Amino acid sequence: MCSVTWLVNSKGYEIFFNRDEQKARAAALPPRVQNMDDMKILMPIDPVGQGSWISTNEVGLSLCLLNNYQGQMPEHVLFSRGLLLKTLSKEKSIKDVCMAFERLSLPQFAPFILLAFDLSICQQGQPVMAIKWDGVDKVIEPIEAPLFSSGVKLEEVMAYRYAIYDQVVGSEPTQESLLAFHQHHHPEHSHLSVCMHRDDAETVSFTRVSVSAKTQSMSYVAGALCGHLTQESLAKNTVSFPNKKALEVAL
Repeated sequence: MCSVTWLVNSKGYEIFFNRDEQKARAAALPPRVQNMDDMKILMPIDPVGQGSWISTNEVGLSLCLLNNYQGQMPEHVLFSRGLLLKTLSKEKSIKDVCMAFERLSLPQFAPFILLAFDLSICQQGQPVMAIKWDGVDKVIEPIEAPLFSSGVKLEEVMAYRYAIYDQVVGSEPTQESLLAFHQHHHPEHSHLSVCMHRDDAETVSFTRVSVSAKTQSMSYVAGALCGHLTQESLAKNTVSFPNKKALEVAL
């Protein structure tokens, strides 16, 4: 289960991501900068599959991965979805990611939804794109926030979280209202809450990606968000690096 929202304006964009996982799964490694084919990429790492679920690179491309639990599982899954995101993270634009997706042998992957962001959504008004594989068919289409995934009672989860989104965020999202949404927890609806708690699974981390024409940053807070997701905890756990294009112009 995951919850993703985003905020876009003329100066840049921000992504807000709750990761929900089984309690028995190993804790992720916090974000660090990696070099892939001469591209600096910032991402946390899942030690189980050595991939990731969210990334941003030095030219302003960011990716988010959600499992599509309602899709049809291929007979033989050969590669991790997290490694797919990791591989595509070195692309330079949404267009490049979509082109790379068209070349993939998708039956090797379990179903997923991959969100792609770059600065064209701010500077040219282009949409955020959802790249979807359901185990049978693939599609690339524009998408709007919020987005949720769940392996348990998806329709009930979506209905509850959409209602909370309307209540907390409304039609004009702000950084403050989106942070409040992502830490929202109701004790009587723990299994449906955005900060989710079940006997077998729970929200394990929050990641915020901030991208502008000058810099990229990723803030990562592990643990139950309803207890300690604050501006202070985000500031304390932020990694930043400059935009490559901005550096080239400065030189």
